Amino acid sequence: MEEDLENQKIVVHGAGEGDLLDSSTSQSSKETVVKQPAEENDQKSLGSGQTTGMALYVCVFSLALSLFLAALDIMIVSSIVETVANQFGDYSKTGWIFAGYSLPNAVLSLIWGRIAAVVGFKTSVLTAIVIFEVGSLVAGLANSMDMLIGGRVVAGIGGSGIQGLAFIIGSTLVDESKRGLIIACMSSAFGVASVAGPFLGGAFTTHVTWRWCFYINLPIGGLAFASLVLFYHPNGKLQSTRSTVLQFFSNTWNFVKRLRELFKLSTWKTFVHELIFRFDIIESLLMSAGLVLILLAFSFGGSKYAWNSAPTIVMFVLGILLTIFALVYDFVIFPRWKVVRTSPRYQPLIPWKIFSKFPIFVANVSVFFICMAFMCQIIYVIQFFQLVYNETAWKASIHSIAAVVPTVITVITSGIVNNKLGVVKPIALVGIFSGVIGAGLLTLLDNTSTTSQHIGFLILPGIAFGATMQSSLIGNQIQVDKKSKTYRMDFIAVTTLNNFLKNLGQAIGGVVCNTVFTTSITNKMRQHHIDIGQNISADAIVIYRSHHFDGSRSLLGDLISESIKNVFYMSLGFSAVAFIFGIFTSNKKLDLNKAPANTKESAGSVSSSSDKVESQ
Repeated sequence: MEEDLENQKIVVHGAGEGDLLDSSTSQSSKETVVKQPAEENDQKSLGSGQTTGMALYVCVFSLALSLFLAALDIMIVSSIVETVANQFGDYSKTGWIFAGYSLPNAVLSLIWGRIAAVVGFKTSVLTAIVIFEVGSLVAGLANSMDMLIGGRVVAGIGGSGIQGLAFIIGSTLVDESKRGLIIACMSSAFGVASVAGPFLGGAFTTHVTWRWCFYINLPIGGLAFASLVLFYHPNGKLQSTRSTVLQFFSNTWNFVKRLRELFKLSTWKTFVHELIFRFDIIESLLMSAGLVLILLAFSFGGSKYAWNSAPTIVMFVLGILLTIFALVYDFVIFPRWKVVRTSPRYQPLIPWKIFSKFPIFVANVSVFFICMAFMCQIIYVIQFFQLVYNETAWKASIHSIAAVVPTVITVITSGIVNNKLGVVKPIALVGIFSGVIGAGLLTLLDNTSTTSQHIGFLILPGIAFGATMQSSLIGNQIQVDKKSKTYRMDFIAVTTLNNFLKNLGQAIGGVVCNTVFTTSITNKMRQHHIDIGQNISADAIVIYRSHHFDGSRSLLGDLISESIKNVFYMSLGFSAVAFIFGIFTSNKKLDLNKAPANTKESAGSVSSSSDKVESQ
């Protein structure tokens, strides 16, 4: 059976090794694929050279712009909750406005890298942008809470692809010596979006309409899409607009003609075979289900269900078991399949040889906890000014600028240091030291703090976020063995794993901080016999305080301030864990020697031959 499936590469392999819109395999895809050894084809380099000149600048700008939009959507909805709940009259589902985007955004990061490895990076990132745009349009046009949540889920699927693929593509545009600057540009976009979301969301909600939080994605995303179509050519060859358009329609027609293969049983056998071994779909489904259950348990625990209730316990236990089994499957079971042992084209989404490398492991754990801590801090700094001082979402979000500026300065400075000196560990150490000290200072924030403290307490967390994002990704990529037969797949694996853990850290941080605050304020209000007439949550208190504000130093103001401080204590714990792992960051440096034109492996060999076809 396995030998038959290996030889019956009709649609999946014919499309996968080229592009789904690849004219080069349209005449005899069966012969074309069989004649090319899978191992050799799967490890081909991206092309003969890197992108340069105006094309490089436009590509980086487009990728950064796409990344900005995808990251922006994580937090931009935090300031529209009250308005949307009042308009649709459905407050009970407001938590899903955030979770509907963050859950698929986090859990699908790994599979997008594998899709790109098979289909091609250009096709994959353009598809992700289209999905993101469709989701944004649905959310903007929503006439009910369910429609809004549905649009957020679709946008989250596309946003996951954008965030994962943007860093991979950006890393392949130049050789290793210049990679730090490219990643710095994209990390800047990611960092700014993470804290600017509430500010922009509040501005749109206050001065225009909440729907513009989603409409804004359409023209900007369209610009990024068009720029990548015209200027991103994976093999370094430039194309005219006319040839690009003609190629698209030609490839589309060839793909349509190949659809007749879908009526053959052998095609579906091959399709299932590829899903299991090429896309590692079993691990993906197990991991996704496990993480969703864990996040749902945190979301519902203490609010919809009691912490000791059967639904909460079952979600936690089943979620943890599924997540563990997903890792066991990738580390132990998947490599034992005969077809996997005999073909390097089949690799798990999370390879043990990558995950078990100590430098990669510690860097990823460190960035995971830093992202958790930073998300808790940013969300509840904004909530602090809304809940304690009764500021509008827009005005409260202005305070996050104190974290934006140091984040941007840090990632740009880190990129320059990477480019000039090649060092990574000093940047990582700056990040983890700033994280612990900044998180400790933030626990001093309360309703008696001065304006200078409001600003000063956010500087170090911003530096920590920027430095750790930059150093962890670069630190992962330089650990990959360039001489390995699976270098391309390994490079994709470490980049998507890093992005997966960043997204997951933000998703978990956004959920657990609400859990800690809600549990804390609920207990304190019960102790003081305070009743606000509805289920207690951060958003419910915002609504109550807007109508019954009794001052920042009232009893309720004190209780809110103390509860938010508990969130900051938790973020201090996360930062401490990041520090413990971060101090073991590898001393390995970037290779600052430019690779010869014909051997630019450091970026070129990362992409598949499918990307070659895309730009021919």
